[in-house]
Amino acid sequence: EAISAVGDPMMPAFAGIVLGAANKAPVLLAGGTQMAAILAVIRALNQEEPKQVAIGTTRWIIDDPTSDLVGLVNQVAEISVLAANLSFASSKHAGLRAYESGAVREGVGAGGACIAAMLKSRGEITANDIAEAVEHEYGRIVQSF
Repeated sequence: EAISAVGDPMMPAFAGIVLGAANKAPVLLAGGTQMAAILAVIRALNQEEPKQVAIGTTRWIIDDPTSDLVGLVNQVAEISVLAANLSFASSKHAGLRAYESGAVREGVGAGGACIAAMLKSRGEITANDIAEAVEHEYGRIVQSF
């Protein structure tokens, strides 16, 4: 009833997927504060502490003074919150530099995707590598307009 009143319809489905997958493999929830809400749904469905589950986000979410992802997660479960330490402070594109001022937030699980790439590559892919690739692709896209 709570999800119907104030939640997102994807929450119960996503919680069910996480519960099923975490029994077989590690799960990285990619996103920000909404992932704390997903954890609350998981805990409501399954009273046990989630196993093999972590949250992956970016430092912009962690550093956001209007959000307390770690505090929210700690209210629900004892799981790790990982943050990709990306920086666009020296970008030549104002749109990317906007991340540094807080005008733009991560969105679409970018932090989780970055962390997954870093983990899968065993550190061969770094936050700097990802930032450089984003800079390149952003420039390519902007030039096409």
